[in-house]
Amino acid sequence: MKTKTLIVYYSLTGKTESVAKAIAKTLNADIKKIEEVKRRKGLFGFINGGYCARKGKCSEIKPMDFNLDNYDIIFLGTPVWASRSAPAVNTFISKANFNDKKVIIFVTMGSTGDKGAIKVLTNAVESKEGKIINSFAIRTGRIKSKEIIKHGEDIGKQYIDK
Repeated sequence: MKTKTLIVYYSLTGKTESVAKAIAKTLNADIKKIEEVKRRKGLFGFINGGYCARKGKCSEIKPMDFNLDNYDIIFLGTPVWASRSAPAVNTFISKANFNDKKVIIFVTMGSTGDKGAIKVLTNAVESKEGKIINSFAIRTGRIKSKEIIKHGEDIGKQYIDK
C-alpha cells in the first residue's frame, strides 16, 4: 500500500513555500498552505510577528479543507521567527488531531533559531498525540531560490516509497 503524504506549511516570504512545493513534487504528495486571515505587512507586521511567535501566540487562519486522518505522514513547515514557529502554525497545531500520525517538521530561517523552533514544534505536536519521526532546518539567508528548492527535493527523496 502506498504511503499517503501531506505537506502543510505557512510561508510569508515564499521561502518555506518553495521548500514545501519541492517536497510535495518529489513525493507526489498533497500540499496545503496555512493562510492567515489578516496578512502581515511592513515593518510593524514583521515586529509584531516576531513578538507573537516568541510568546507562542496564535493568529486567525483561514479554514483548512482536509482531514489529517486521510494521511500517513504529515510534513509541517514554518519559517522561524524569534526562534519559534509562526503564529499561524501555532493555530493550525492547536486545531489539529495528530493522533498516531507520523510528522516531519521542517523550518526555514535566515540565520539561526532552528533548534528552539523545532523543540517547541515537537512538544506541541507530541502534545496532540503526533509522532515526530524527523526534523529539518534549512537556512535561506543569502541562498539562491534554486538551492532552497534543491534542499526541499533532497528532503523529499529521503521519503520516496521504495
